[in-house]
Amino acid sequence: MKQSVEAFEEQLIHGLEKYLREGNLEIFEKSIMRMKARYHVGVSLFIDVFYAIRTGKTSFAVVQKGERIFGIDNLGSWHCHPFRKPQNHEFIDEPSIEEILSQCKSAIDALIKED
Repeated sequence: MKQSVEAFEEQLIHGLEKYLREGNLEIFEKSIMRMKARYHVGVSLFIDVFYAIRTGKTSFAVVQKGERIFGIDNLGSWHCHPFRKPQNHEFIDEPSIEEILSQCKSAIDALIKED
C-alpha cells in the first residue's frame, strides 16, 4: 500500500464517504511523510488512522470509550484484530482502504446494534 500521503488521504476520504457518511474527519498530523487522523462517529466512538510513507505502516483502529474493539494494521505483516477480541491477530492478505473501512463499518454497526 505504499503511496503518497495525498493519495492515501484521497482514498480514505472516498472510502469514508462511501461507508461512513455520518462522521467527522479530524487530521492531527499531515506531512509528505505521514498522516494521523481520527474519524469521529460518536461521542466516544471513533476510528484512528495512521499512515507512514517511509515504512508503509498503515493502521486503522475502531475505538469505543478509550478501548480498541477492532483493528487492521500491517505491523510485521497484514493482520486483523477481530471485533471484541482485539488482542488476537488474524493474518490477512493486504486489503484496500475501502475493504478496511467496510470492515470498520461492520464493527461500528455491531456496536450500535448492541446498545
